[in-house]
Amino acid sequence: MKKSILKKQLDGLNNQNNSRFHMPGHKGHGGDFNIFTYDITEIPGADNLHDAHGVIAEVQEKLAAIYGSDEAAILVNGTTTGIHSAILGACCPGEILIIPTNCHRAVFGALALERIEGVFITPEFDKAMGFAKAVTMDSVKEAIIRYPDSVGMVLTNPTYYGTTSDVKAIGEFLHHRGKFLIVDEAHGAHLHFNDDLPLDAIKAGADISIQSTHKILGSLTQSSLIHFQGSRINRQRVKSFLALLQSSSPSYPLMISVEEAVDTAYEKGQAVFKLIIDAHRDFCEKQTLDAPIRLYADDNPGTGYDRSKWLFHTPGIAGDRVEEMLSKTHGIQCEMSGNNHVLAMTGMGTTAADINALILGIADLNKKITQDGFSAKGSVQNSDQTENILFEDTIKTEMSLWQGLYSDEKESLPLAEAGGRLAGDFIIPYPPGIPVLLPGSRINQNVIDGLNHLMDNGVAVVGIHKNRELLLLKETGAKNEA
Repeated sequence: MKKSILKKQLDGLNNQNNSRFHMPGHKGHGGDFNIFTYDITEIPGADNLHDAHGVIAEVQEKLAAIYGSDEAAILVNGTTTGIHSAILGACCPGEILIIPTNCHRAVFGALALERIEGVFITPEFDKAMGFAKAVTMDSVKEAIIRYPDSVGMVLTNPTYYGTTSDVKAIGEFLHHRGKFLIVDEAHGAHLHFNDDLPLDAIKAGADISIQSTHKILGSLTQSSLIHFQGSRINRQRVKSFLALLQSSSPSYPLMISVEEAVDTAYEKGQAVFKLIIDAHRDFCEKQTLDAPIRLYADDNPGTGYDRSKWLFHTPGIAGDRVEEMLSKTHGIQCEMSGNNHVLAMTGMGTTAADINALILGIADLNKKITQDGFSAKGSVQNSDQTENILFEDTIKTEMSLWQGLYSDEKESLPLAEAGGRLAGDFIIPYPPGIPVLLPGSRINQNVIDGLNHLMDNGVAVVGIHKNRELLLLKETGAKNEA
């Protein structure tokens, strides 16, 4: 029997890299968990995820108790399904929802599915690094003043890069005005387990939070949790959408992995993340301001920074070059890289040896860059070549999002010819999965240049197809449909 193509490829990657600084959080340390032994269906005694009254209900009650939520539900179709269900259950068609522009694609997908009107607000932007950081109270207040009939807000916290917003203050402000707060906490399932990490969403007062337990904790990819708190959102409606959108054949191995991941974090999370946080702080304190590769930490007063994320600013060398060298020279595979940054993501499976290897690897690269000077071709990397392409104002549409997505009046053209046209699909650099264009967004030359720059540097862009073609709306047809 031939070896699986996928297994062969992944075995090669595992042999190449000894330290995993990418998702999922178990880092390949799964113990003796035999997936096939536990892969069963809803036989007597096994319970049903979509109508849990037995052992699954018992587990979900335990998970809610650990996190301090009123109710928790295991997700087997990822946090995306949890986000879709939360928004569809909390809103009705035509209602207004406040959406920061750094939300994941799942949020915008939910707007289109239920024909919700999204009111977009722009978070603070780190222009040196090239990403959105935090949503300010002022921007939330301004949105509420402009749209008093909005029913609530979705907030991403923490971000993919570890930055945070003041969830507690935002939640209190919204609740005082009779509005709900849904938190996409995909990157925050671990926050509850160490007091030096930022406040988790349920403690901060969110009505619903959705967590990817696989990203930083140790469950299997595609497994997540959704937490409910209070009565502002109709819980049963959300659960009805969960049953509608998730598989009718939920995976018991995925559910088991969620329970075991949370149990392990409950028992060991304080110690594991103390090691990671202490090492992160120590690195920040000892690094020099002129180092070509520097560790980033954006400690907002009152909210903090998620130090499980080791985000390196690399003004002295292209980020993808750093990621490549860490892998080839030091056996370290990072989560992602950009123009001038590299993200090394820790998790419950991260060991002291992994952290030490990362620190030594960065030190080695800093020494080589400082003493020898090199780039991908062997010469000194010019810092102005790593100028960021910013997408601060592109998440705007000239029609309802659902109209742009559902329209049949579309054509495929090269990106180079898309200037002045309306996008016909989501355009999403991945990771982290935040759209830069929505169906109905006007495309300008800066966006074209930025997308080309990303793809030239090996970044995958969902929605850009072979020969760099993308779907564009035929505006006459689209306008008639509107």
